[in-house]
Amino acid sequence: MFIIKGVRITVAQSNDAVAIRKVIKAAYAVWSVRLPDLPDVAGGVDEDIAAGRVWIAVEKEVIVGCLIGGMVSGRWHLANIAGSPDQGGRGVGKALMAFALVEAARLDAAEMTLATHRKMLGVIALYKRLGWEVSGEDGNKIMMRRSTHE
Repeated sequence: MFIIKGVRITVAQSNDAVAIRKVIKAAYAVWSVRLPDLPDVAGGVDEDIAAGRVWIAVEKEVIVGCLIGGMVSGRWHLANIAGSPDQGGRGVGKALMAFALVEAARLDAAEMTLATHRKMLGVIALYKRLGWEVSGEDGNKIMMRRSTHE
């Protein structure tokens, strides 16, 4: 368990899947309308939970965010991060990102990676402010990376 700014981050359990999908869908609602080529961002949650790749941010026993990620080819890959829109500006996303960095370092990953949609300019700018850099492009995807040692 990891606690930051009053948010408890813990491994998701199978009974958390419905709430996790709800958080993800709410977080991406504005994007799913604007970006018809956005993949199913809530797909595969059950499988990811079973594989131990999902963590939840909990505040007052309510799931307010989630993180999906794990080791891929020697790097810690951030597959998805989402916070409830009604929690915006409260630091849930930053807490989850801080946890991801701790988890990556714990697993001796020297680098973290992620992919985002090229039209999500605000998201890309946020990642850049958090120390990520663009490492490639593929169709509608922007790949990013960052060191775990910064």
